[in-house]
Amino acid sequence: MEEIKWRWRHFDTMSAAAWHEVLMLRADIFVVEQTCPYQDPDYKDLKCWHLTGHMGDELVATLRVVPPGVSYDECSIGRVSISRKLRGQRRGVELMKIGMGFCASKWDTGIRISGQAYLQEFYEALGFVTENGPYMEDDIPHYEMLYSGTTQ
Repeated sequence: MEEIKWRWRHFDTMSAAAWHEVLMLRADIFVVEQTCPYQDPDYKDLKCWHLTGHMGDELVATLRVVPPGVSYDECSIGRVSISRKLRGQRRGVELMKIGMGFCASKWDTGIRISGQAYLQEFYEALGFVTENGPYMEDDIPHYEMLYSGTTQ
């Protein structure tokens, strides 16, 4: 399995080209693939740490970490995106574990997410506990989930 090169950057340190890549991947998944027109970039992005994963020159994975006090009292992981060609290879687990490790290294708050309902078991397998839902967010069922343990 080809290695993904991971990189953390705060929004303030991202080039326009790097940010454009992130938005392209997120739009491909959340807007085009899921046929859900919604305002993806938001003002939270400006306060976030963004993880990108490249294979060669191609962006294949990304997520954002929202600091505590922005979305929730806890830090949060969101906009979790894996290129379609890498699905089914456990790359989403790899991406999430890197994000969870980053959160644990910076804050002692736990991690709260708003996960799409079809991914509930995926997040539970990572140690998240469902606390609320289902509820509709952008016309897609979601669950509010909390991770309070240590990275597996």
